[in-house]
Amino acid sequence: MRKSIKEALEQQLPSLAECGGFMYLHDTLTDREGTTYQMAGVIPAECQYTGKLVRFGYVEVQLPQGLTEKGTAEMPEPEKIKAHEFHYFDSTANGEDCIATKPVTGRSWKCIHASDDHFWGFPHLYYPSDPKFVKWFLERTEKHI
Repeated sequence: MRKSIKEALEQQLPSLAECGGFMYLHDTLTDREGTTYQMAGVIPAECQYTGKLVRFGYVEVQLPQGLTEKGTAEMPEPEKIKAHEFHYFDSTANGEDCIATKPVTGRSWKCIHASDDHFWGFPHLYYPSDPKFVKWFLERTEKHI
């Protein structure tokens, strides 16, 4: 299964991977007992158990400029989708294509691996908060079928 997932994603199959799915795309995952397991090997990085919550809470994820509106006039402000993070694992490569910001404190960090065919990261997205994002993904998927 790991091999078939890696091959499909290398062929640019449109894909979303949140939290556990994101961890599965890494080279390896190390659990709380310290045992390391091979994962799909799509993201050249490691996930490891930290023993504590990492980047916990509600966030707004700023999407890469033009991700959902390629070829249109520049948007007046960055497009955002609401999300939350709740995980005890961390990655050596969380992604740098988006910025997650906690709405109350303003604390922010880079996250998510994003391109025209994929969107992978720890945040659990709240899709109703950005219908354009859903449309973007469905259009990519439809083109691939």
